[in-house]
Amino acid sequence: MRSRTSFLSILLLLVSLAIHAQTPNWSETVAKIVYTHCTPCHRSGGSGPFSLMSYGQAFNNRFSMRSAVSQKIMPPWPPDDSYSALAHSRALKEADLEAIVRWVDGGAPSGNLSTAPQAPQYDNLGYIKNPQLVISTPEYTLAGNTDEYRCYPESSNINQEMWLTALECIPGNPGIVHHILVFRDGGNRSFQLDQQQAGPGYLCFGGAGTSGAELIGAWVPGAQPFVLPKGFGIRLPANSNIIIQVHYPGGSKGKSDKTIVKFQLTDQPQRDAYLVPALNHSTSMTNGPLYIPANTKKTFNQQFALPFNASVIGVAPHMHLIGTSIRTWAVGPDQKEIPMIHIPRWDFHWQGIYQFQKVMKVPAGSMIYSEATYDNTPANHHNPNFPPKDVSVGEATTDEMMITYFLFTLYQNGDEKIIIDSAKALVSSAPDAEIETRPVTVFPNPAGRLSPSRLVFKTDPNDRIELSILDLTGKEIFRKKYLYSAAGTQTIGLGADRLDTGTYIIRVRGQKWQATKKWILTPE
Repeated sequence: MRSRTSFLSILLLLVSLAIHAQTPNWSETVAKIVYTHCTPCHRSGGSGPFSLMSYGQAFNNRFSMRSAVSQKIMPPWPPDDSYSALAHSRALKEADLEAIVRWVDGGAPSGNLSTAPQAPQYDNLGYIKNPQLVISTPEYTLAGNTDEYRCYPESSNINQEMWLTALECIPGNPGIVHHILVFRDGGNRSFQLDQQQAGPGYLCFGGAGTSGAELIGAWVPGAQPFVLPKGFGIRLPANSNIIIQVHYPGGSKGKSDKTIVKFQLTDQPQRDAYLVPALNHSTSMTNGPLYIPANTKKTFNQQFALPFNASVIGVAPHMHLIGTSIRTWAVGPDQKEIPMIHIPRWDFHWQGIYQFQKVMKVPAGSMIYSEATYDNTPANHHNPNFPPKDVSVGEATTDEMMITYFLFTLYQNGDEKIIIDSAKALVSSAPDAEIETRPVTVFPNPAGRLSPSRLVFKTDPNDRIELSILDLTGKEIFRKKYLYSAAGTQTIGLGADRLDTGTYIIRVRGQKWQATKKWILTPE
């Protein structure tokens, strides 16, 4: 990862010199454009302070830089911007790309270096400068050479309900960190597991080892800080515990890591957002299982029926080393396609949670799809095995995955007008819903598992009602139908004694209306 960072340092100095050579004065506007492309890349996987390289180093690498930007390998921005409108694109504009090519072809002149902008300095302290909560894992040294998943539980010491608005993971040793998952947890099972095992933390292959844990953030190579749009947040109940899961890949014996996670929090109520792997290789495959024999190329498909109106903020595809492309889209009830993301050249080393330029409305009844291609042949230079070996689904880096995480909230009228990135003209591609959205009330909410809640809603004359309870992956765990001959306010008791703690979606459908409501169950 360090070599990529150095390469980017040279590239961005080259960009600045290229444009500087074309203009007599180096303006703040141009510098801002240059460093906008530069800054995110420097902090992905680097360690320790470093700065942009010298003109001489850039000159010596001018031809490789020309090749990298011409092939659009650098700056790293894997998504296809022509497929969907994504926020905060790092892709070079054509004019900047052409300036670099002209600069190299013209002999790579330095311009007047005395008027060049001051090169920014970077450190490994991260973007979030004033976090309300910082959790550092204990320093841990790996004793073996196999893949290891280790969970570190910590108390948040938050004595009131808060909302997470931004999260940043900073690996202490990015060379041995495959990924980081951050969970909130309302119970103490994780601390019990920690006490039962020697060393800091506990082994936790796959999930966090406790049913009450809910994913609130993640880091993968190339990811930037996870920042929610203004007005949205992920709820952290009072006295929540935090579990940080770190995946260390094989071959890391004797190496140490101490990861830091920064939390930006507010006590002002926000719209509740969720991060859920709705498309995954366990429940969504239509032509699985995910198995790629040696010396073959295979394409797999997934689908998921959306049971409620959703406002999708962003998506995060995830594969490992032999994945080569992935595309995710939805088809609405009107059969119109809703493009989400297309990564035509997958690169494991540059991943992220990609937000849309505008919040995307995806109506109930839509089908969400994903298609991914894998190349398990010697022609794939990312292939970890030579000669190739059979690859199946698994948690190890040398196994494979096919997941798309969705960052979403329950739809409210007007959500599709919320702008996340106003850098470009924005046009919503999502169709409008044709059925009335009606409010419902659930109380108490949150509720204890053994404390009944009541659902209150209004019906039309001779209304036929269907009540469903779903988990956040969209799996229906309860359904019942009711008939009301008279219009008016109706009440239904909700029993939770057979449900785990966590967050659920209550969906109510009438003949001409529908409603959804979040329902939180906490331990007694």
